Amino acid sequence: MIDALLNVSEVEADVFEGQPRLGTILPKAFGGHTMGQALAAACRTVDDSRSPVSAQGFFLSAGDTDGPTRFTVERVRDGRSMDMRAVRAHQGHREIFRLTASFQTEEYGFAHEAPMPLAAPPEEVPPLVDVMDRHSSLDSGPWRTEWSFLDLRYVEENLIDPAPDRGRQQLWMRLPQAGNGEPWRGRCLVTYVSDLALLAASLVPHGVMLGAPDIPRATLTHSVHFHADPTPGEWVFIDQRSEWAGGGRGLSHAAMYSRDGQRLATFVQDGLIRQRRPR
Repeated sequence: MIDALLNVSEVEADVFEGQPRLGTILPKAFGGHTMGQALAAACRTVDDSRSPVSAQGFFLSAGDTDGPTRFTVERVRDGRSMDMRAVRAHQGHREIFRLTASFQTEEYGFAHEAPMPLAAPPEEVPPLVDVMDRHSSLDSGPWRTEWSFLDLRYVEENLIDPAPDRGRQQLWMRLPQAGNGEPWRGRCLVTYVSDLALLAASLVPHGVMLGAPDIPRATLTHSVHFHADPTPGEWVFIDQRSEWAGGGRGLSHAAMYSRDGQRLATFVQDGLIRQRRPR
């Protein structure tokens, strides 16, 4: 499943095409899917010795789910130790997304990282869809269908008496296998899953889990910073936090860790969380 979602085919020099997810029930393209395919297109133009270290996405328009997306890669810079690529995503004549990504050879240098927060192991954490049934006004059915290939667990305690000035969500996720042999494939997978529920962390202080029918949500900008490669098929822990919302927007950031506490990636997302006003 995940390999098909991240595959892009080269149709001409530095131009790639990605297919939509078959059987999706989402009304618009999942942002993580578009960004993951855009990063895969960029990776196809960089030597495999250089891994993606950061990716910044700008969502310009909602993507359709019934046709392919074309990704045009610009080779912005090929340096001695770092490369940069820019990607534009189009559906028909409409540009829906832009990506900038940096790539680097592995180097020695200063190193530090904050420890992973204490958390119960995934075996003791309930499935996300079960927590939705208890706390969210959204129907969990679409989540059970759309994300059935991901084992998602949600730390329910963060929803009990949440702080009024900050939101927090914590999830365990078992990453699927991402094959095909490309060394960058795991980081495209991280990009795909980084978009799951992140913006919703900004709704937790307001007593809302994952959104509500009267709260349309849309990502504006999304960035991923890669620190280490995940182990396919293993559990990862995602600590999501939001310390600001206002003006119809929410800002969330997150850290992804391996089960043994190694920092794998950092995410930042800004998006719309405008509540519909009664007519």
